[in-house]
Amino acid sequence: MTNPTPEQPKRNGYNPITLDDLQPEQPDPFFQNLDTAGTRIVGAALFLFIYAMSGNVVVAAPLVTLVLLACLLFRMTPRQRTLTAVPLTFSAVRLATQFAGPLGIWQYALPTFPAGGNTHWYTGAVWLPLFLSTYLFFTSSIDSTTGRLVFWYSVAVLLSGLLPGEGYAVICAMLYYTLFFVLLVTIIADLNPSSNAQPLRPLAEPSRT
Repeated sequence: MTNPTPEQPKRNGYNPITLDDLQPEQPDPFFQNLDTAGTRIVGAALFLFIYAMSGNVVVAAPLVTLVLLACLLFRMTPRQRTLTAVPLTFSAVRLATQFAGPLGIWQYALPTFPAGGNTHWYTGAVWLPLFLSTYLFFTSSIDSTTGRLVFWYSVAVLLSGLLPGEGYAVICAMLYYTLFFVLLVTIIADLNPSSNAQPLRPLAEPSRT
C-alpha cells in the first residue's frame, strides 16, 4: 500500500493579496534607534564640525559626501535601501575620491579641475551636500514636496560620481545653481493652504419629480 502523495498547490497567474502584504515594512535594526535626541545632538555636532571645516574643501567635501550617503540611507525604507545601497555607496566613494583628487589629496584621480579658480564651485562642493544631509537627518518625514525634492537631489548628487571624467562637476553645478528656485517653489506648494485642505464634496442634486 502506497502513501498518497500530497496535493500540489495549483499555480496560476492569480496571486491574491494577503494580510501579510498589507503589513507596514519593519524598520532596519541598524537605523531604527538613530532617530533619538542623543543622536540628534551628535549629528548637530558633526554638522557644525563640517561647517567649521568648510574652508578646507580638500577635507570637507569628501567627508560631507559620505555623510550625505549615510543620511540618505537613513531616510530610505528597507526596500529602497536594499535596491540602492550598493550603487549609491560605490558612486559616493568615487565622488569623494573625485572631490579630493583635483583638490590636491590624490593626484592620480584627475589631472585637471573643471572649475579651476572658481571659489563659488568650491563652496557648492561642500555647502550643497551639507544642506541636503542636514535636511535629511533632522526632518521627521520626507513625505512632502520639499522632502521629496531634497531626497531626489541627494540621489542625483551621489549618483553623479558614476559619470565618466568630469561629468560630476556639471551635475553638481547644475543642482547647486537651480536649488534656490526649485526649493522656493516646493516650499510655496507645501505652505499653500489649498494643498492641505480636503476637497469639498459636491452638493447633492435636487431630485426631479
